[in-house]
Amino acid sequence: MNQVQKEELTAYYRKHVLEDIMPFWDERCIDKVYGGYLTCFDRKGTLTDDRKYIWFQGRQLYIYSLLYNKMAKNPQWLQNAKQGFEFLVRYGYAGNGRWNYILDRKGNVLEGTISIFSDFHVLQGIAEYLKIEETRSSLNLDLLEKCYDVMEQNMFDPDFKEIYENTWSPVFIWHDMYLTCLATTETCSEVLGIEKTERLLRECVNKIENWFARDKYQVVLEAVTKKNKVCLSTGKGRFVNPGHMHESAWFCMKAGDILQDSTIIRRGVELAKWANRIGKDKKYGGIISYADALGETPEPIDWFKETNSLWNEKVWWPNAEALAAYALAYYYSKETYYLKEFLEQHIYCKERFYDKEYKEWYERLEYNGKVKNSDKGTPWKCAFHLVRALIVVWDTFSGMEAV
Repeated sequence: MNQVQKEELTAYYRKHVLEDIMPFWDERCIDKVYGGYLTCFDRKGTLTDDRKYIWFQGRQLYIYSLLYNKMAKNPQWLQNAKQGFEFLVRYGYAGNGRWNYILDRKGNVLEGTISIFSDFHVLQGIAEYLKIEETRSSLNLDLLEKCYDVMEQNMFDPDFKEIYENTWSPVFIWHDMYLTCLATTETCSEVLGIEKTERLLRECVNKIENWFARDKYQVVLEAVTKKNKVCLSTGKGRFVNPGHMHESAWFCMKAGDILQDSTIIRRGVELAKWANRIGKDKKYGGIISYADALGETPEPIDWFKETNSLWNEKVWWPNAEALAAYALAYYYSKETYYLKEFLEQHIYCKERFYDKEYKEWYERLEYNGKVKNSDKGTPWKCAFHLVRALIVVWDTFSGMEAV
């Protein structure tokens, strides 16, 4: 990467976040009547659902806090984070270290503690928020620590069953849980300290890099048995999620940095290459939704089944995560392979996903890049995946020396 290229990419991603993406959310996601965030909007920004999904309350808290911590000390972002945090603590907290799943707009509970993913996303949001010195009261830190302890306990409990949108099984464990827990724990480690978080960091990394990742097939499986065996006789046992592979790749690179372990970083770099090989649509561009480890026609499971996703569609979040994975893999390895793949993915997303008229990214494209779902916010989509990935890209290239 030469100096001109570095400067152009850095400038593009900063502008893309600040001018193309966040204005869409800043103008409409803050619920000025009841608090918290509104997150479901059509292409033009019309509200389509006013329920408060706790995953997304935590994710928007994380994004506003991350923007404040990484990009600019914008007092409005701090205020947006503060009111989201206060809504969550008042209405989303179920007690005993757990968080509800869905509230109505006013904060009444519609579904309670059915999902450890609520705990993950709220904890990550709170931890990022508490990196801001003025928010770090003893009361807030106590809440974070209590919820972290409960999350850690549940992650090590093989009989803990409140794991929607995964389904508890006496046989399988799920990649999704460990990668999301890893991202949460990484953020928590910067507030609670490495001594407290190292056990869970290493557990998540070990499961991803040594259990779900299979060198024989060069994939990260979504499900392996609790005895660390593969089960390729079933569609679920062969299911591969390239989006999750890209996420795990860059989460592992970050974990290796936190733990000062170059072996973990190198494995994360390798996983990014695997993710590209199985996820990249070499004919039409972009990252496909899901695949089969044996190369057979894949059948949808979990989120993909619930959203009627086709395997060769291009969904916004795997395509955004690929940008972050390739940027970090290039940063750590200096292999031109990753820069080449990043630039191709960068062009694809810029030309296909970005809505130049109404801003933000489309939710979903057909296999050939035509828009299939133009919504900007859904029960599954808010600012989280996209803005997080774009900030990672901007931050990575900002700190990289040109060659």
